[in-house]
This record gives sequence, C-alpha cells and structure tokens, in this order.
Amino acid sequence: MRPFFCMVLTLILSFSLISGCETTKSMKTSISSKVDAMTSDVDQELYAQVPEDDRMAVQEAEFALLVATEKTKLTELKDKLANKEKKYAGYVLDLAKKNKKAAAIELDIAKLEAIDRSGLGEKQDNIKTIADLKAKTLDIESDKVKIEAKLSTTQMDIENLKNQIEVMEDAVNNMKM
Repeated sequence: MRPFFCMVLTLILSFSLISGCETTKSMKTSISSKVDAMTSDVDQELYAQVPEDDRMAVQEAEFALLVATEKTKLTELKDKLANKEKKYAGYVLDLAKKNKKAAAIELDIAKLEAIDRSGLGEKQDNIKTIADLKAKTLDIESDKVKIEAKLSTTQMDIENLKNQIEVMEDAVNNMKM
C-alpha cells in the first residue's frame, strides 16, 4: 500500500511541475506578445523588403522611442529620489520629536532633583521617579542613534540617486541619431 501512495504522490508532483512550467511558458509568451504588440503591428518580413532609402522615417521613430524610453527611466529615478527625500524628511521629523521628548524629560528630571534637594516629597519616590525618567532618557537616546543611522544611509541613497540622475540626464541630453 505504501508504494502505491509514493507513486501517486510522485505523479501529482510531476504534474504540478509540468503544469507550472507550462504556465510560466504561456506567461512569458503573453508578455513578449504584449511587448511586440506595443512596439510593432508590422510584419517584420515585409518591412525587411523595404528599400533603405524609405527607412529614414522609421529610424527617426525608433530613435524617438529610444529617447522616450530613457526619459521614462530618468523620470522613474527622479520619482525614487523624491520618495527617498520624503523618507529622509520623515526621519528628520522623528529625530526632532525625540529631541523634544528628551528635553521634556530632562526638564522633569531637573524639577524632581530640585524637589529632592529641597527635602520635599517622599525621598524614595523621588529617587525612583528620577531613575525611571533617566531610563526613559536612555531609551530615547537609543532611538535617536537608530534614527541617525537611518538618516545617514538614506542620505547616501539620495546622493547615489542624484549621481545616477545626473549621468542619465547627460546621456539623454547628448543622445543623437
């Protein structure tokens, strides 16, 4: 009975792999046919028979398509740059909020220490509250270090994207047929 189940399982796996491969093939064919449909509704065999003299307009159109493709890539890079800059601004805001929170806690610590030095309130409660606030300060400092690291890496990403954009803009501006 066990060999029967092994054989059935093997057959099921084989069929699923085969059908998976067929699905992938049909998807690849579908994608390539869509690309061909976007770029050409012309019979390539017939076009190959067109004399060279009549192909200048086609070459100009191909060049225009190439330029448009490169401009699209350039615009995508600029969009990516804008998203990185937005993320960077969010990190700057997060850091400012952490600094504000740290300053508020430092103010509370200073007030509690003044209360404790004056002999006001319960000594043990004052010490415990001051210790808790100092622990919060350490947590905030830890968060700030993490945010600063994100700021640094995002800034590097921004600089890399700016360089890529500059190179691509030069390439697009210098494209000649």
